[in-house]
Amino acid sequence: MRGPKNKTKNGTPWPVIVIWVLVAIVCIQGYFLFTRKEAPRPRPAAVKPALKPEARPPAGKVTGRIAIVLDDWGFNRTHCRYMETIGAPVAAAILPNFQYSRDVLQCVRDSGQEAMLHLPLEPHRVHASNGVYPRGYVLTTQMPQKEILSLLRKILDEYPGITGVNNHMGSKATEDRELMTTVLKELKKRGLFFVDSMTSPKSVGAEVAQETGIPFAKRTVFLDNRNERAAIEKSFAEAARLARETGFALAIGHDRELTLKIITEQVRKLKQQGYQFLSVKDYIKAQQQ
Repeated sequence: MRGPKNKTKNGTPWPVIVIWVLVAIVCIQGYFLFTRKEAPRPRPAAVKPALKPEARPPAGKVTGRIAIVLDDWGFNRTHCRYMETIGAPVAAAILPNFQYSRDVLQCVRDSGQEAMLHLPLEPHRVHASNGVYPRGYVLTTQMPQKEILSLLRKILDEYPGITGVNNHMGSKATEDRELMTTVLKELKKRGLFFVDSMTSPKSVGAEVAQETGIPFAKRTVFLDNRNERAAIEKSFAEAARLARETGFALAIGHDRELTLKIITEQVRKLKQQGYQFLSVKDYIKAQQQ
């Protein structure tokens, strides 16, 4: 009886053929493995950075410095209660010889706020809103120097404790070098500063202040020419912009309830944004430095 066939017709053993086939398969697979190109991996989609919340300025960094002066105190004393609750230095510029002028002076000083004299100076035109003043109340360019000094000294003596002066009206007087020199020299002798309300673009206040060496600042924004919330808030935004861009802004408003309420709101808001509110005296020092 014959056993199983172990060879092919040409005499090659079957195990050898199987081994060759396996080797061929391995070689073909290896060829394709090393020669194929790897498909490019897709790039991950760009991840947008998360929006950061509005950051407050670093501690100690000042966004801008603002001083506030409120004019025309003396007609009443009802608004003085706001001075303690504003939360920032605010100067009250008091008109001399009105019914409540001295009461307001005492109230402002008791509240720890800054008291100034709102000195009546000659305008080019007297508007009805300014009222009618008795003779000798307003310093004019026609007055002799002795009369100007006499009236000025009398007013200053009656309001002790004020730190400085700004002009009430004065579009004509602040253009007059002789009158302004007389006034500012007297203020300097008493250790007072002068704030030019800038009722005239032709004012010589800054020049005379530099010549006499008196501490000086000038108004940059009027807050409440229109006694409306939207207008006052817009003026505050302008003051903040100027303080941010130039470092300083001096805003002037009036003794009005709406103005005082909005100041309180804006002080709280702007402080959180890094703005610093200064008394006028400190504001002038900071500018000089």
